[in-house]
Amino acid sequence: MNQETYTLYLSDLKKSTTDWTISINTVKNPEKPAIQHSRDSIDDPQKKTEYLLKEINKNLLLTDTITTLQKDSTTKWKEKLFETDSTLSTVFRFKTAENQNLVYDAVDVFLADMNSPFKISDMDSLIQQKTGNTGTRIDTLSLSGDSVLWLPKTIKNLSVISPSVTVVIPYNILKRKIANVNVPLVPARIIKTMAIQIIVSMIFLIVLIVCLSLQIQTISRQQRIGKLRQNFVNTTIHELKRPIQTLKTIVSYLQHSVSGESEMLNNARIETDNLTSYLQKLRDVNQAETMKESLLFSFFDFPALLNDCVENIRRNTEKPLRIEKPISHAPLFITADKTVMSNIIINLLENAVKYSGDEATIRFRAENRDNHLFFSISDNGIGIAPSEQSHVFDPFFRSKNAYVTSLPGMGLGLSYVKMAVEAHGGTIEIQSKPNNGTTVTVKIPQQ
Repeated sequence: MNQETYTLYLSDLKKSTTDWTISINTVKNPEKPAIQHSRDSIDDPQKKTEYLLKEINKNLLLTDTITTLQKDSTTKWKEKLFETDSTLSTVFRFKTAENQNLVYDAVDVFLADMNSPFKISDMDSLIQQKTGNTGTRIDTLSLSGDSVLWLPKTIKNLSVISPSVTVVIPYNILKRKIANVNVPLVPARIIKTMAIQIIVSMIFLIVLIVCLSLQIQTISRQQRIGKLRQNFVNTTIHELKRPIQTLKTIVSYLQHSVSGESEMLNNARIETDNLTSYLQKLRDVNQAETMKESLLFSFFDFPALLNDCVENIRRNTEKPLRIEKPISHAPLFITADKTVMSNIIINLLENAVKYSGDEATIRFRAENRDNHLFFSISDNGIGIAPSEQSHVFDPFFRSKNAYVTSLPGMGLGLSYVKMAVEAHGGTIEIQSKPNNGTTVTVKIPQQ
């Protein structure tokens, strides 16, 4: 009678786990002691070799890999061997939550290993030939405790010096025997595999370097142009100041020595004063970009400065000026550049008077709160359209209002004020409604 192997399965499903009892029995034949597999086992040694190679190739291509081997958990693993004169029985008892098909496959692999035991010497050269890597190494080991590996797993060692991939294959699951196939990664193969990513990255890097270089050149060119513009404006203003001052002197002399032409000479004096004011504002705006580094801070009484600025405006305007809320004479000392603060106030007062119709009414408010100076100047003028309020601080911007366009101006006053306030680390806000006046609020931090 030929030897025959048969397998008995007992399973008991409890919630998510199954209690398994597997008995693999072999009937002995004294005349023919060689073991024969049952029909459901792998009966060809060549198939076993092909199975291992297939698992290695499949797992080497996996993108989802792990860096540390985690064994699958089972509990109450027991293995016993019973032998009689006619029968050799191996019984496995354990609990697992794995699919029952994995258990059936494990029995087939067990029977295959009985028929054709795994040998490193038989597989080593064959795997090296198939993988094309002479550094491939195969080791075998047995898992301990309740650990078991049901399916092959891939472990990547991403070391820069010696990267490698290890494919862990359970060649006898029930005996908990695994084969570690370690395949060193050749840099050329890595580069070939990542060729597209490397090329795309290099293209992006080159584009980034070119863009950065162009950006640096553009910034450098803008700085050179800005410096040339600043030098040109400063030179122009310097050259124009002398003839204008000479013209003002002549007009003043003629006013005192020539009679009958006083109105014409007075208009000439007003226009020369306007021209002088324009040049002064243009110079201030041109130097505002570097104003922060040139500020000279001092400690002074702010209400006294406001009074001086109001008197300056009274002397230089023919329009009636009424202060609705007089400035408090109580001291309010602040720290700022006194000259620049005077220019800020005068520019705001000039706008308030210029755009306030026949009679200008000015309201002041000033206080020191939360380590900040708050002051506002309000007028009863024509106001600013909502669509134009976001542009009033732009250099050379002028309203399209017919009344505004009929008045002389270059649109530099509020632009200078904003730059001067920001040079002090402060902010400026504007609130206005057409025909209801304008309020400008300045906030400057105090140390």
